[in-house]
Amino acid sequence: MIKQIWFDFGNIFIPIFPERTQESFEKRGVQLSKSDFQILNEDYEIGALTTQQFFQNIAVSCKYLQSSRAVEIGWDALLGELNDDTLFLRNLSGNYATCLVSNTNEAHIKAIQKTAGSFLWHAFTHQFDRLFLSYQMGMRKPNANYFEHVLEKMEAVPEEVLFIDDTPANLVAAEALGIHTWQFNIHEGDLERELRAVLAKLNKSAPSILGV
Repeated sequence: MIKQIWFDFGNIFIPIFPERTQESFEKRGVQLSKSDFQILNEDYEIGALTTQQFFQNIAVSCKYLQSSRAVEIGWDALLGELNDDTLFLRNLSGNYATCLVSNTNEAHIKAIQKTAGSFLWHAFTHQFDRLFLSYQMGMRKPNANYFEHVLEKMEAVPEEVLFIDDTPANLVAAEALGIHTWQFNIHEGDLERELRAVLAKLNKSAPSILGV
């Protein structure tokens, strides 16, 4: 019986377009290797680097002189528009505890808040019982300690949790702890409609507020 639903953020509620940032960085002559950028990004996502340090590290690597602000614009190009899933989440919370579990960073959260507007951001985030954002936690998926921390704070039993994410490595790590998982991508499906079927399968004949 599923009692909690944990949602990833990117490509679940907001579409992500990494090719846009890659194109922007190429135009600006960013010289960081893929592996070096991955290390930099992961450090930023756990709060080991400040936003200023992150953008400065990228800016100084550029073949052409670039400001940190120019790099930031390219970095934020990755983000699509936040879906207004407030009503869906509000209905869902009647039967399930919910939380947002995301590998993210300060710059992207601020950019989403600005683009979505304070009303939508407030309405959206307040539908969750908790937000678990990697840069605030000092840990990230797919590390087991991330999931163990969320289990503890949510007072959850792994077998009673459904975790939704678009990244296979994160799902595999959660499954190793006994958590139910579902791979979903906003570019390819309808979250509200498809979640009905997933919950029906996991809950068998248990009633669902989603109409199952």
